[in-house]
Amino acid sequence: MVMSAVTLAVAAPLVLAGERSYFHLPSEGDFRMQPIERADNEREWPFTVDKGYLSCVYVTGKPTVYFTFREDADDGAAGTVVVSTDPLQLAFVNIGRQGLFAPTSGLAELIEKVAPFESLGRRLCDQPRGTVVRPGEL
Repeated sequence: MVMSAVTLAVAAPLVLAGERSYFHLPSEGDFRMQPIERADNEREWPFTVDKGYLSCVYVTGKPTVYFTFREDADDGAAGTVVVSTDPLQLAFVNIGRQGLFAPTSGLAELIEKVAPFESLGRRLCDQPRGTVVRPGEL
């Protein structure tokens, strides 16, 4: 009886966790997405690829923005990076995936380049779960 009560006390926050809860584990349907593409005259594009998807989902209760590149080639090349103005997230969460970011003189320049994309991505989190926003709608 006591063990059941302890199990319920531990599991209840996880089961009842809403999307914005610290304990919520996002699933595929929780993401909001928007295809983005580099404009011909855009110089501050922070990525090494010209198009991809910007997405937002709540992770540990906070909106988290991602840029995802998926090549339609047969090799299935893909990659995802966290887009954030938080230097710790840019440096540590994206370890091993820095190849999707265009070369910069340092972390400060990269933060300047990704800031508008983080802002746009956070607005995606204001949309209902599972939304796919067309280019130019936000």
